[in-house]
Amino acid sequence: MPPDEATLTRLHADHAVSVYRFAWSVTKDESLAQEVVQELFLKLARDAAVITTAQSERAVIFTLTRNLALDALRRRSTREDAMQRFADELPAWFLPCADVENEETRMQITAALTALPEEQRTVIHLHVWEDLSFREIGGLLDLPTQTVASRYRYGLEKLRAQKHTLV
Repeated sequence: MPPDEATLTRLHADHAVSVYRFAWSVTKDESLAQEVVQELFLKLARDAAVITTAQSERAVIFTLTRNLALDALRRRSTREDAMQRFADELPAWFLPCADVENEETRMQITAALTALPEEQRTVIHLHVWEDLSFREIGGLLDLPTQTVASRYRYGLEKLRAQKHTLV
């Protein structure tokens, strides 16, 4: 059960600044620390039992903050590793369209993606540009993780085959 507005306001007033400082000390990243603070207060807004059943409100808040910060660091590391793998795995012409300065190349990429079946295009978009894992995409699309991975692989194979006609 969510807490009442007064409780949430009090929690934020009492803890937001110190939680941010703590999150920053763990992540060493301002924007990541801000995300952690936001995620913490969203978590508290959804479930008051986390705080109301605790002996020490402050201890619970800092435990949650630490866990959320470590999770954020792991996600960032995973995302960076995935981007490096993408850079190694994907053909050079397959770049996010926003990063492509050459209008002709951007149009070729858009055409290549448009030629893919919708389910493959969706998975590639969510994985490459939205940084979602196959598991997250499976949850979003209500598909098994293996199906998502297969659609991604098949889509990449079709894009690689199209590369020869584009370049």
